[in-house]
Amino acid sequence: MSKIKSFCKWSGKDILKNMELLTQLTSKPEYACRKCARVSNTKKSLCKPVGLLKKEYSI
Repeated sequence: MSKIKSFCKWSGKDILKNMELLTQLTSKPEYACRKCARVSNTKKSLCKPVGLLKKEYSI
């Protein structure tokens, strides 16, 4: 996949072929898709990205 397409458009084969890229894009997510709830650390890989709230929780 030369150009990153949104996760919504990834086929099952795309996921298996690009597992390393998927892992990189979903580690430490900063955005969520308001349509499908997928997460990513780049806006480009989501169809309708919104920023995640940055809150630190303590127990």
